[in-house]
Amino acid sequence: MALLAELVISKIYFKINADQRTFKVRVKTFADLGFPGRLIAVEGLDGSGKSTQIYLLKRWLELQGLKVFFSEWNSSALVKNATSKGKKRELLTPTTFSLIHATDFADRYERHLVPLLRAGYLVLCDRYIFTAFARDTVRGCPPEWVRQIYNFAALPDLTFFFKADLEVSLNRILDNRPELKYFEAGMDMRLSTDPYESFRIFQGRILEQYMGMRDEFKFVTVDANDIIEPQQKHVRELVAKRIDLSKFAMHSHSRSPFLTHAAKKS
Repeated sequence: MALLAELVISKIYFKINADQRTFKVRVKTFADLGFPGRLIAVEGLDGSGKSTQIYLLKRWLELQGLKVFFSEWNSSALVKNATSKGKKRELLTPTTFSLIHATDFADRYERHLVPLLRAGYLVLCDRYIFTAFARDTVRGCPPEWVRQIYNFAALPDLTFFFKADLEVSLNRILDNRPELKYFEAGMDMRLSTDPYESFRIFQGRILEQYMGMRDEFKFVTVDANDIIEPQQKHVRELVAKRIDLSKFAMHSHSRSPFLTHAAKKS
């Protein structure tokens, strides 16, 4: 698995360098491209509450009997072990960090997201390419280079940006576990020997990147300092307003492409 991941990363790196001069931002959503499905993404700082909100949205949609699929950042089985090993041994440079996450995303995009969007599913993503645009740039990768990596990906049909104050995000994380994780605090960047101060600097810079992308990518900004219920009410209302949910009803004859594929093999 690790060797396969390395080969994929090498292929992506070669293609990016070969295509540098042809860089341009993809501006079409899945709806623009004629997909029957719709993709909803959430973005925000660590501790902003975005994962809680997209989980609640997922349960609400499922309870209505709709076809829903969930995917989260850095969750591909293809590169999971390589990513974990690189982080534990602190082997990842900003470039390799960026490329390994791009490999993870490309794997999920081609094997999960696109097939299900073609099959008419509502696909929910806990973080999308904007996470890379923000984090990788803050870690020192050229913005144009980072965007070129993900140039194959269409834009979400709806992106929620959960904007929380740094102290709110930090306190939420520490309410759930005793200490900050090494990379979420940006300790690899040597910004400060104090993990809490490093978190404030690192996440503050990421917040600046998100703020710079809000208008460009038409983020729907949600006040993530608020309590859970009003945020979720706002999210549900906007989803129902922007997307015709009746088109995603689960019928008895509807089957996931993965189940259909498995049935053919058995």
